[in-house]
Amino acid sequence: MEKETISVIVPVYNVADYLEECVISIINQTYKNLEIILVDDGSTDNSGKMCESLKAKDERIKVIHKENAGLAMARNSGLEIAKGDYIGFIDSDDCIKETFYEKLIHCLKANDADIAGCRFYRNVPNSEDFVYPEKSESYNFVTDSKGFMTRLYNDMGVFCVAWNKLYKRDIIMQHPFSKVRIAEDAYLMCDLAFAAKRIAWIEDPLYMYRDRPGSIMTAKRNFSLAEQEDRMLWIEKDINFYKKNSMEELQAMAEKVYLFNIRSAWDNLDKEAKKFYKSKYFEKYGHMLKTKGNPIKSKIKYTIFAIKLVF
Repeated sequence: MEKETISVIVPVYNVADYLEECVISIINQTYKNLEIILVDDGSTDNSGKMCESLKAKDERIKVIHKENAGLAMARNSGLEIAKGDYIGFIDSDDCIKETFYEKLIHCLKANDADIAGCRFYRNVPNSEDFVYPEKSESYNFVTDSKGFMTRLYNDMGVFCVAWNKLYKRDIIMQHPFSKVRIAEDAYLMCDLAFAAKRIAWIEDPLYMYRDRPGSIMTAKRNFSLAEQEDRMLWIEKDINFYKKNSMEELQAMAEKVYLFNIRSAWDNLDKEAKKFYKSKYFEKYGHMLKTKGNPIKSKIKYTIFAIKLVF
């Protein structure tokens, strides 16, 4: 018997082309004891009306209409009214397999975990097809906060997002989303990981992630200093946390991600941003190089880029 309720929070902003598919995939879950909260974040297309139409089809659906304030604040608005024992987030241009919540709540409870997660499909650009990730038993695991963050820094795409997870209510309620403009999911993950005693994972890809033209993740990649600082805010926060708590190896792993972000964005940074992040690169590179935690191939890769910056 499904005694525990899962509150599913869906931020909605100008996604009329995808919203019904998303919500129907939640309605059709094999785990039925759901509270579905649609948060219309000031949509200017037909999304707000669609939320009301969908609400009429299923009594488990609640709708919030609010002024546009961004994804993080939309999720927090959903949290304010959520009644569930567990909390999940689905982006409104994505959808989920019918066993998504059944398998995640089983994983969470079977392992006495505070957070459970899974892998995901990713769509092929400019098509309706999705790529199935290669099977790997390495994604079946139970770990602690340090183990999870180690995995996150080595496989960011799978672990640093909010939507492929299920959370115990207390964990997420104690750590609402911060109003940051970019990477609000990643900004929260370190806080959540260190609030959790145990995190469990399954290799099943149960979430269907869509790269949508015009979305935050597919927007232009020409960064001013201010824009790059927004992109780096989450990893700066993590590094400062590890410094404060003398976690040398995790600090070095986070610094590796910091260097990765500079290296991958370098050709798209403006002159001011390049000047600023050149010195930042060497500051983080020095500590990363001399500290355990990262493989030698990573240290070689970022040494090669450091030489490029010198010459």
